[in-house]
Amino acid sequence: MISKILGNYLISKGKITSEQLDDVIEEITRVRVKLGLIAVAEGMITQEQADKINRLQAVMDRRFGDIAVIKGYLTEKQVDELLRLQGNPYLAFAQALENLNLMRITELDDIMREYQAENEFTNSSMEDLKSDDVDRVLPLFLPTDAAEYLDMAGVVLRTMMRCVDNNVMPMKAYFDKQYLADNGAMQLVEGERPVTCAFAGNGQALLPIASCFGHEAFEKVDEDALDAVAELINCINGLYASDMSQQRIEMELCPPEFSDSISGFYSGKMLVLPLEVCGETIRVLITIGDSLEMR
Repeated sequence: MISKILGNYLISKGKITSEQLDDVIEEITRVRVKLGLIAVAEGMITQEQADKINRLQAVMDRRFGDIAVIKGYLTEKQVDELLRLQGNPYLAFAQALENLNLMRITELDDIMREYQAENEFTNSSMEDLKSDDVDRVLPLFLPTDAAEYLDMAGVVLRTMMRCVDNNVMPMKAYFDKQYLADNGAMQLVEGERPVTCAFAGNGQALLPIASCFGHEAFEKVDEDALDAVAELINCINGLYASDMSQQRIEMELCPPEFSDSISGFYSGKMLVLPLEVCGETIRVLITIGDSLEMR
């Protein structure tokens, strides 16, 4: 996340180009090793245990280290050590800029102070941003009165990063009663406080998500492509319902809906969370206790 968030800010200031940001992200990917690989290399867990954790991530909304602790493979202290070995995400971004001779970290720090002032972030908020931790970063982009939406939004973002694009970028979310869109998919999760999650797109914005998650090169956003998007939403809602069941809150997933010809989504109150995914901008719509209509 941090690479896209800060990288796009640098682009907006004319400091780098979009092509150079792609090079920076590729450089970070090249040098930043996954936690599981480090754990195996350090002899903390076996390859079989690492593979099992990776499989569990498909059905549990948890980070690699969290699952390793739950399964008893690692201690909290060992996970902290692995994170230290993996490196600081902000410093990795800064190092990649330097490696490609684009910017020194001193200049980056100066620009980040401008970013902080423009967004009215506190020093603590900037530390949250630099952590690249969904649970710390996402609240910075939600309205102050959106606390009850944080759990679902967090599941959405983490699942998208695991299954679609590790460099998903959240943008400022807001509340609204409608969002005009050409196509989309949605699913209601029934319970004491019903929740609905929807993905709304214009033109071909949802195409990369459909192709990546559906493992098929769809040519356009049609019913087949939206079926794959609906399956992704079903996966997200399943993880959310599983999390709620741990709190003894029972929820039931309804069949997802999708359409390639709509005017938009309508609700008494919905959170609109813009996400940049695979170079396209979509809107994630979340309602809690309010109905959501796609027509």
